[in-house]
Amino acid sequence: METKINGFTLAEVLITLGIIGIVAAMTLPTVIGKYRSYVTVTQLKKMYSVVSQAMMRSVPDGDYNNIPVTDGGIAGTMNFFNDYLKTQFNILKSCTNGTEGCWSQKYNKAGAKSGNTYSYAGKDSMSFVTADGYSISVDTWNAEDFETVKTRFGVNVTGKTAMVVIHTDVNGNKKPNILGKDVFVYVLAEKGLIPAGHDMTNNEIETECKTTGNYCFEKIVRNNWILKEDELW
Repeated sequence: METKINGFTLAEVLITLGIIGIVAAMTLPTVIGKYRSYVTVTQLKKMYSVVSQAMMRSVPDGDYNNIPVTDGGIAGTMNFFNDYLKTQFNILKSCTNGTEGCWSQKYNKAGAKSGNTYSYAGKDSMSFVTADGYSISVDTWNAEDFETVKTRFGVNVTGKTAMVVIHTDVNGNKKPNILGKDVFVYVLAEKGLIPAGHDMTNNEIETECKTTGNYCFEKIVRNNWILKEDELW
C-alpha cells in the first residue's frame, strides 16, 4: 500500500510568509519605538543620578544651605569648579567662557540660538566634558539674585544661599543639541539639585517646554518617564 505524505504547497508557504511579513511590518515600528524610549530614559536617569551625586558631594557636609559660591561672576564659577566640583567628575576637558571644545552651539525648541557659542548660561559660565560623554555648563549666582533665577528657571529659591545653574547635554556635542531634547537644565539651591520648572504648573511646563525647552526634564519626570517619539533624539 502506498504511503501518502502530507505537506504544504508552495503557494501555502508563500501566503504564510507574506502574512508574517505584514504582521512584522505593522509591529516592528512600535517595538523599535519602545526600545528607543527605554534607552533614552535609561540615559536620562543615569545622567541625572551622576550629576546629582556630584553636586551633592561638591557641597561641604551635604548642607545645601551652605553652597560654596563666593561670587556670581566668572571668578566665583571657576573657584567653585576648581575647589569643589572638579574632583567629583572624571573630566576629559574643561573650558572657561569663550574657549572652544566643551560646549557646542545650542538651540531652543523654536530654533533660536541659546546662549553664546561655547557656553550656555552666560558670559560667566564654565563648561566641561566628562568620560560619560556629557557636556556640562555651570553658572554660579549670588543669593541676592534669587528672584532672577526663580523667574528664569521656575524653581522657588528663597535667597538664603548662593545658587548654581547647570546645563547638561546628555550626548555631548552630538546632535540635536536642543534644549529639552538632549540638553536639560537644573538649579542647585537649598533644596538640592532641582530640574528647572519644578515649581511651575503643568500647563506652564507644557507651554515652556514646547517653545524654549528649559522645563522639559521636569515634564518627563511628571510624565512618569514616558517619552513620546518626537521627544527622543
